[in-house]
Amino acid sequence: MSPKVKVTVTAVLANYLGGQRDFIIEADSVRAVIEELAKKYGSEIRRRLLDDEGRLRRYINIYVNDRGLSHQELDTKLQEGDEVLILPAVSGG
Repeated sequence: MSPKVKVTVTAVLANYLGGQRDFIIEADSVRAVIEELAKKYGSEIRRRLLDDEGRLRRYINIYVNDRGLSHQELDTKLQEGDEVLILPAVSGG
């Protein structure tokens, strides 16, 4: 059984997740979190977060327990109770 982790997304991403912003998901890696969201809410969320080669899009930031992950760390292992925050970068000026 995979660990249960808390996942939080921004309002922008919640639009692709039935309006929900907070989730408890069983997943053993950050990539598995994305796959579980896509399985439940459809592939559009995967397309928003990952490119065609399965890499995190440049403008998406993911934090695990307040530690920012690099774009190469999607297979970071998760532990029971970890908190994952998924944020699209904000631009403007």
